[in-house]
Amino acid sequence: MPMAPGSLQFDLKDRSVLITGANRGLGAALCKTILQYSPKIIHAGYRTAPGDFEDPLINWCQLDIQDEASVAAVAASIDTLDVLINNAGILMPTAADPVKERANLEAMMDMHLHSPLRLIDALVPTLQVSNQPMIVNMISMAAFASVPGCEGYCISKAALHAATQGLRLKHPDIHCGGVYPGPTATDMTAGSTAPLADAMESAAAILSGLCERKTAIFPDEAALAVESLVGAGVATLEQQFTTLLSD
Repeated sequence: MPMAPGSLQFDLKDRSVLITGANRGLGAALCKTILQYSPKIIHAGYRTAPGDFEDPLINWCQLDIQDEASVAAVAASIDTLDVLINNAGILMPTAADPVKERANLEAMMDMHLHSPLRLIDALVPTLQVSNQPMIVNMISMAAFASVPGCEGYCISKAALHAATQGLRLKHPDIHCGGVYPGPTATDMTAGSTAPLADAMESAAAILSGLCERKTAIFPDEAALAVESLVGAGVATLEQQFTTLLSD
């Protein structure tokens, strides 16, 4: 019987983990860091090419989360799963042309909202067999306020934030957490003039929070500054809203 979310510390040892977008950036950093916890297996998802690192505990699996057939195939291939980390993402800067901007928004909404939810639905039956099932969605501190030039990205991440709160209501037997990193040194942020967090340091902070079964993880300096402004308030409001329609 799955344990109640937040009831006990979580141990990654001998656990089965699936990470989407594990071949580069923060996904690759998470993959490498999880290996230090002696997992049972890491199903490392990639869309076009696997990462440039190997380990006997890593199972590279081609997974395009925007393709229903690909999602179904990977879900059918995984017998046991304890942790799903929805990490795959894209960043399209705001386009001046309204038609192009709408297309960009649709693409990012599909990548950051619809596709992770589709993957979750496909894997929930397998997750529910675990005694401590966990879903971790990589969101962004930009879910709380728009960043100029990245409005569509922020909209899609705000949607994933709301969806993660909804997942906690929909699946009370599964620990559903959100991660809210600040700008991080990855391919996605190449050329950025903003201070960038180190991906490996962020991965270590994320996994520490995961093992503490936090529902919201702010893994770097910029993210912690956002948490100081909104973290407690958002958590309180979410808790209050759980009883909003109960009377």
